[in-house]
Parts: sequence; C-alpha cells; structure tokens
Amino acid sequence: MKKLTRKRLAGVIQAAALIMVVLDLGLYLAVARPLANAAEDEQHRFDSSRLSIRLAQARIAQLERDLALLPTSQKELKEFLDQHVAPRRRGYSRAAGLVHQLTQDAHINLKQVAYRLQSDPNEPLERLGIQVSVEGSFESLLHFTHALETSSDFLLVRGIIFQPGESGGLGLRLLAELYVTPQGRR
Repeated sequence: MKKLTRKRLAGVIQAAALIMVVLDLGLYLAVARPLANAAEDEQHRFDSSRLSIRLAQARIAQLERDLALLPTSQKELKEFLDQHVAPRRRGYSRAAGLVHQLTQDAHINLKQVAYRLQSDPNEPLERLGIQVSVEGSFESLLHFTHALETSSDFLLVRGIIFQPGESGGLGLRLLAELYVTPQGRR
C-alpha cells in the first residue's frame, strides 16, 4: 500500500507539475509575450521619437544660426548691389561705357553692339543682354574677353564665337548679360 500511495502521490505531483507547466505556458502566451511585444514596440516608438526630436533640434539650431547671420547677409547683399549692379535707368549707359572702354584698352575694332533687356517679375534682377562683335588680334580679343569677365559689374559671359574678320583679322562675337536692378527697387 505504501507503494501505491507513493505512485499515487508521484502521479498527483506529476499531474500538478504538468498543470503548472501548462498554466505557465498559457500565462506566458496569453500575458507575458504580448506585454513584452508591446513594450518592445513602445521602446521602438520612443527611440524613433527621440531621434526625430534630436533631428528637429539640430535643424532649429541651424535655422537660428542662419537667422543670426541674416542681418549681416542683408547688409552684405545691399553693399554688393550698390557696388556691382547698376540701376536699370543707368544700365544701358554703363554697358555701353564698359564695352567702349574695354575695346579701346584692348586695341580692337568695335563692329557692332546690341542690347536687349530681359525682365522676369519673379526674378530679383533684370538681365540686360549685350551682343558685341569686335575684330582684332587673338591676344587683343583674349585681353578684351578677360577684362569683360573680370569687370566689377555683375556681368556674365554666355557665349564666345571666333570667326574670320572682314579685314583679314580675327573676329569675335560675344554674348553677355549685365544684371541691373529693376525700376522702383533699390
């Protein structure tokens, strides 16, 4: 009988242990695992939010630095416009004077010069197109082109075409744009 009670006791203990394992597994699957997954998802959201906040703070700091430089930039922009960009009403005379002066300095013959104003209301500056045809030696034409490109005026050379000149020399056709401030601005 002692053997029977021991077997029964061992069976009861085994059954209790098995029930405990099944309950533990059920509890793990029903409660612990979903809570762990939810905690992990929440940690990912937290890390993502923290990263977004750090990026936003870095962007704000950069914008604050840019904003601090803005008054200086406005002042520098005004100085640049005053020194290098002619008002529209003086743009033609400034372009004509520049072209004539540089052709004389380079000892070349001015054959033709034409101007065309291009304005766009969405742009802060207007473009005064300049088309120049000159004739002379290669070195003189090179000197003229270099002097035009490096002038203090806000001027952009768009195209250069070398061609045979009418009197046997070398001809140059140059397309450039002189930037001028629109009327009413300054």
